[in-house]
Amino acid sequence: NDKYIPRQSPVSCTDTTKVLCIGNSFTYFFDSPHKLQEIASFEGHFLDIHVSTRGGYTFAQHIVYAPTAEAIGEGGYDIAFLQDQSQAAARYKALKKEYPFIRKDFETLSNCVRTWSRDCRIVLERTWSYTAMNNGGFPTREEFDDALAKGAKKIAKHSGASVSPIGDAFAVCNEIYPEISLLWGDGHHQSPCGTYLKACVNYLIIFGQKFGPSPSDCDIDPGTASKLREVAEHVVLHTKIKN
Repeated sequence: NDKYIPRQSPVSCTDTTKVLCIGNSFTYFFDSPHKLQEIASFEGHFLDIHVSTRGGYTFAQHIVYAPTAEAIGEGGYDIAFLQDQSQAAARYKALKKEYPFIRKDFETLSNCVRTWSRDCRIVLERTWSYTAMNNGGFPTREEFDDALAKGAKKIAKHSGASVSPIGDAFAVCNEIYPEISLLWGDGHHQSPCGTYLKACVNYLIIFGQKFGPSPSDCDIDPGTASKLREVAEHVVLHTKIKN
């Protein structure tokens, strides 16, 4: 997961959007923020991205983490992507009485962002299920995935936030294009393809428009990248899958 260096866009950017990304290894593995920046630049948009990540961190830990406070205090953000520990939303849905603090921590972190960026769009990243760690502690991967989706929706709704359906895009891609490996060798973290899919979904969440005729592949095989963009558009913009 070396730092990804975005390439120079072939088109001039006509607007600037200030973006905050807070998360853990599901954010920094293969550097999804900078892939997002490159994808946007190839579509004519400049993203001024600020990032605070630390491996395994929850929202509760980010609330008291100095680098996160510093990043939030920069202020002026248009949109913030917040990514919790990978089992958190599922635990909140399945074991709400035991994990009520998960929703409260998201609300607290969201309010911290809004204190410094009053009009910022808050987006909770709905992450993906995996088979590692016994399906994240659930009987089946399908139950894990369902709990992640429903939990994220409930957590975000309470705080007036929206959800980036990254996990939904992973599920669709796994079904339609099983030959594309979205997970790293540990069966948990995202692969380069998974990182690219995540970045594509977040791009569409920001701008709400299909990719142009000359999109960035971010060093992914062009044919594979095209399929991943197609999946992202299907999930976010409800377009049809061609195949």
